[in-house]
Amino acid sequence: MRDDAKHPEAVIFDYGGVLNLPTSPEAFQANLKALAVEHGFKRGKQLWHHIYRSDAWQRAKRGQITEDELWADRLGALGIHGETAVAAFRERLFWNAPSIHPDMRQLCHDLRPVTRLAVLSNTAVQNMDRWLAEEHGMDGVFEVVVSSADVGLAKPDAAIYHLTLERLDLPPDAVLFVDDLRRNTWAARALGIPSIRFTTPQALRDELVARELL
Repeated sequence: MRDDAKHPEAVIFDYGGVLNLPTSPEAFQANLKALAVEHGFKRGKQLWHHIYRSDAWQRAKRGQITEDELWADRLGALGIHGETAVAAFRERLFWNAPSIHPDMRQLCHDLRPVTRLAVLSNTAVQNMDRWLAEEHGMDGVFEVVVSSADVGLAKPDAAIYHLTLERLDLPPDAVLFVDDLRRNTWAARALGIPSIRFTTPQALRDELVARELL
C-alpha cells in the first residue's frame, strides 16, 4: 500500500468511495440489489453501472451536462420521471451513505492541524467547495477542492492531477493522494505522486500512523 516518499505537505482525498462511504456496506449493497431488482436488473452492480458507466455520467462529471440532467437521463431510461420521483429514487439509493463517513470526518479533523488537505473528485457536483462547506459542515477543512465538473477534466487524466498540484503550489512528491480506484492511484503514481488505494477508514488511519502523519 505504501509508496516511498518524504513526509507529505498535503493529503489529497477522493470524495466518493473515500470520504463518502456507507455507514453499513452490507446494508447499502442489500438496498442497492433490492432497488435494482425493482427496476429490472438482476444485480445491484448492474444498476450502479447503468448510472455511473454511462455516456451521461461521462458528460456530467466533466460539466457538460448538469447533475439534474444526468439523473433525468439515467432514471428516465428506467421510466422514472419528474423531480419528485427522481428525488425519491436518489434518497433510496443513497440512504445509507448520505454524507461524509463519521470516521473519515474525524480523520480529516485529526489531520488538519498537521498537514494541508485537499479534495480531488470525479463528480457531477459543481461549486463543490461551497457544497462541502454548506451541506456537509466541512468549512475550512479543505484548502483546495477540485471538482471534475467545475474544471472540465476527470481522473485519470493527467491534467486534473497537475491542476490540483498547481492550486496547492506543490510538486508531485510533496503530496499524498488517496483514492479507492486503482486506475486513479496508478495514474497518480505515473506522475510521481505517492498514493494510497483506500479500502477502509481504519486501514487508512493505520497507514497514516505508519507514515508518522498521525
